[in-house]
Amino acid sequence: MEYYFKIIIRPFEVSGHLPNLILLVPRILTGYSLSFIYAPNKFGTPWTPDSMDLSWFEVSKEFVNHIAYQGYPFDVMPNLFAWSIGFMEAVGGLLLILGLNTRVTSFFVFLTMAMGIFVRKWDGSWDILPVFIFFCVSFFYMGFGAGKFSLDYYIAKRYVN
Repeated sequence: MEYYFKIIIRPFEVSGHLPNLILLVPRILTGYSLSFIYAPNKFGTPWTPDSMDLSWFEVSKEFVNHIAYQGYPFDVMPNLFAWSIGFMEAVGGLLLILGLNTRVTSFFVFLTMAMGIFVRKWDGSWDILPVFIFFCVSFFYMGFGAGKFSLDYYIAKRYVN
C-alpha cells in the first residue's frame, strides 16, 4: 500500500526552473478557471456572487435542472451529480492551484470532463471547448503530477523516501 501511495504522491522529476514553470502555469490557470470562474455559477463557495443566493456547498437549481436534462443516468439522481460536479470544480480547482494531491484530483477532473464530453447532449455550441481543454490538461497531470513548484513535491521530498 505504501508503494502505491509513493507512486501517487511523487511528481515526475523535472530538473531546471523553466520546465517546472511550464508545468506550473497550466495547472494554476486550470485550477483558477475551475474554482473561480466555472464553480461559483453553480456551487456555493465563499466567492460565489451574492446574486446567486447560494449558501456554502449548495447547488443552484438551474444547474440541477441542466444535469437532469442530460438524461440517463443523470436524471436518476441529478442533485448528487450536480453537487459532485460543483464540489469537484470548486475544491479540485483549489487543490490544483496548490499542487496538492494533484494526480488524484486530476483523475476526478478527468472523469467529470469525460462525462461532459461523451454523455451530455450536443447543442451545437462551442461550450464544449473549455471542457475538452480541462479534459486534456487533467489527463496530462494524472501522468506527470504537479512538478517541483507544488505541495506534492514538498511532501514527497520531506516525508516520502
